[in-house]
Amino acid sequence: MNGNNDALNLLIQQFSDEFDYSLKETAIVLAAGHGKRIKSHTSKMLHEIWGKPTSQRVAEACETGLKEANVILVVGIKAAEVIQKLGKKVNRSYVLQAVQNGTGHAVQVAIENIDETKYDGTVFVFPGDMGLIDAETVEEFKKEFYSSGGDMTVLTGVYKGDPANNNYGRIVRVKEKDRNGNPSGEDYGKVIEIKEHKDILKLGEDELYTVSFRGKEYSFTKQELIENNEFNSGVFAFKFRLLKELINNIDTDNAQGEIYLTDMISIFNNSGYSVSAVSPEK
Repeated sequence: MNGNNDALNLLIQQFSDEFDYSLKETAIVLAAGHGKRIKSHTSKMLHEIWGKPTSQRVAEACETGLKEANVILVVGIKAAEVIQKLGKKVNRSYVLQAVQNGTGHAVQVAIENIDETKYDGTVFVFPGDMGLIDAETVEEFKKEFYSSGGDMTVLTGVYKGDPANNNYGRIVRVKEKDRNGNPSGEDYGKVIEIKEHKDILKLGEDELYTVSFRGKEYSFTKQELIENNEFNSGVFAFKFRLLKELINNIDTDNAQGEIYLTDMISIFNNSGYSVSAVSPEK
């Protein structure tokens, strides 16, 4: 086992370029998962779209859309295959997530060795299986993050099918009025958090889900959450130093017992930092 780890670590060293602290953007591509639902022996990160592995498409979209950026691929299941298939490239590096303990954990692993005293840029996070994302979308998301003036941004989508078939995490926003009927004022429409689908399903049919935002409480029924059609795409942007400061505050109090990157929204909000969400259709 140690021999396998040594060989994999050597492979990572051979195929990784050094982190360039002069570049202001860093893209993290989450390519550690296998994808049990697709029932294939091939890593889902290597399934091809128009002749090219999905994770490679994401990495290249980042490299083109962000212009000059560090690109860190987090690998795990079948790591050697992913690394060898994607190959070596300037400003591209690989890190190993030996145990897949959630998206938040993957980002923890990715930024662990970035020295915050030397780097003050922006971190963008992309799922490695989002093979249809293109450089234009990456570039537009980058522009939206900077124009927002915020500390964190999430890219959302709008689900158009039957809500019962929507397995994505829901974007929970501030209602017009809080649970006591008081107007929300300028907070109306702001992002409170992302509620994962599995955690919504755990709620009782008549149970109200109540969450606090800037001193006010907002309540949602289970049905409201299920019928919410704005979902999390898995694409995020962060100011690096704030991400580094807060990433280890994520806990595992959820249905899957994992470290969710989505929890960073409520952590940023509770720490007094600003969070925005942008969708192509909202």
